[in-house]
Amino acid sequence: KMWSMTDADLVQCRPVPPPFTASAEMKAETEEVKWYSKNLTRERLAIVHKWADGAGTYTPPGHWNDIGAEYIRDAHYSEVRAARAFALINMTLHDAAVACWDTKFYYFNPRPSQMDPSIKTGTGVPNFPAFTSGHSTFSGSAATVLGYLFPQQAQYFLLQATEASYSRMYGAIHFRSDVEMGLEHGQTIGGFTINFATTDGAD
Repeated sequence: KMWSMTDADLVQCRPVPPPFTASAEMKAETEEVKWYSKNLTRERLAIVHKWADGAGTYTPPGHWNDIGAEYIRDAHYSEVRAARAFALINMTLHDAAVACWDTKFYYFNPRPSQMDPSIKTGTGVPNFPAFTSGHSTFSGSAATVLGYLFPQQAQYFLLQATEASYSRMYGAIHFRSDVEMGLEHGQTIGGFTINFATTDGAD
């Protein structure tokens, strides 16, 4: 069950299908991931590790809570306003999880290393379908809501979300369509949370 979206919203906002596995587009996307796999620079590997977090850590939702906490602290929010901010951040992260995993199991698309076993990944391969990227969807939604809460930093949050999204392609566990459409989906989900926030009288 989603906080700010109905079941109809979930279906209406579901991303369009990814490339068919036998298509030329999928072949090109697989080759692109293979290139990143073979050319994993120190800079890109640092980005992969920055956002991977790893098993037993706070993962993407916690990462975005940590980012939000710094801005909430520096803004000297009251306890009530801080609680509202964390509520909005986590409402959109929850909705992103529901919508992303709905998409994953609706399309059930393979990972790059399943399309081409010669692809060596730069991080662990999650045991669920690729399309769309969870990191991208989480990050797009959180960045959108944080941009609403802190408008002067909206561009920074978007840049961080984009970096988080592309980190999964750099690590060779997601295709370009996974990360780009996931990021866009997350931003749409964040918009529903913002629509909810405008009704609570706190602005």
